[in-house]
Amino acid sequence: MKNYLLILIFLTATPAFAQIENNMKKNTSGMYGQGSQGGIYVYDDGTFALFGYATLVMGKYTLTDNHINFIPDIPKQAFTVLGRKNPNIKKGVKFTFTRAFLDDGPTYLKLDNDSLMNTFEENYDGGASDYVSNLPYHPKTISLAQNTVNHLYRYNTNSFKLDSAHNDFLLFYHRTISEQRPFSATIKTEKGKTVLESHWGEFRKYESGKDTEFETFLNNYKKQALKDKDVKVFYFNDQLKTAKGFNHLSEEFSIFDINNYVLDEASNKFIRKDIYKKGTDYSNALVSDYHDESYILKYDNIDVDEQTLTDFGKVKVGTQALFKVADQNKQTDENGLDENVSAPKLMQTTEVQGQQPTIVAPAKVEKPKLKKKKQSNK
Repeated sequence: MKNYLLILIFLTATPAFAQIENNMKKNTSGMYGQGSQGGIYVYDDGTFALFGYATLVMGKYTLTDNHINFIPDIPKQAFTVLGRKNPNIKKGVKFTFTRAFLDDGPTYLKLDNDSLMNTFEENYDGGASDYVSNLPYHPKTISLAQNTVNHLYRYNTNSFKLDSAHNDFLLFYHRTISEQRPFSATIKTEKGKTVLESHWGEFRKYESGKDTEFETFLNNYKKQALKDKDVKVFYFNDQLKTAKGFNHLSEEFSIFDINNYVLDEASNKFIRKDIYKKGTDYSNALVSDYHDESYILKYDNIDVDEQTLTDFGKVKVGTQALFKVADQNKQTDENGLDENVSAPKLMQTTEVQGQQPTIVAPAKVEKPKLKKKKQSNK
């Protein structure tokens, strides 16, 4: 009889606790500001957005008594590789590395059974949006590693199998930042206003509707991130602007739909239906500008084959580097301009933290410029 009573108490108490938690989330939810640009948006569904100058971190939270515990999202893995079949590449492979490999390194790579080597030689001059390397052969595997001090990954090395179905690869390195570490805040009330007090300082709750423009941006971004969470196929134009996902410049959802395109099998490009002409050679067709989506390239996600933790205190890194200063100087001398500087801009479908291709979309788009609410002239 006692056991039946305990079960009955548990069954009746569980909905009550859930209701209390839901009420706590509703009472706590809303936008909290800190200064002119930073803040936290707490949603009543258990998620949040931490924002600041050039920073947007999404995640989940829990509530206990008068504390709120934030657990920011981080990518599932440190690196992502996307691949496509490029008919213009007759031999070997093409690797396009995003700028994070240089800017947020050091990073390393290993091809097949070769030694681990630096991605970039020391003193390599940066500034480009991406870096291209063409190899005369097709490696079967590539391992990518990073050795930054404060990264948040359990494994710092990812290995990928490069099958013959792909010969044109985009490589992403997803750096992590201090704002992606879990943190807590105390919920308190000052002069009738809710305040979150954390090691980041105090965040004061705004009145509802204080900044509807920015709230709309955050809500739209959150919806798109959820929509793209398990995407396995990505679309870019030939200047490597993502053709699918939330547009951070216009702050609108993309109207891109691959069904509005025709696949030209000879070039392996998708041509917009209204301009497609059967029998035309599209192998060298290029978009007119960065935002043009007349011709689209489809890239597949290459699943990570193995994740490991490399101890750089015990592993010997070879003296070679994929990108060498001497090669860069040679390009400058021959062309009068470093060819990397004029390379197509790669909008990483994520420099918004936590929004990389590994967890939501090709996560790296340009960092959204958080708009300030316009002041009306009275």
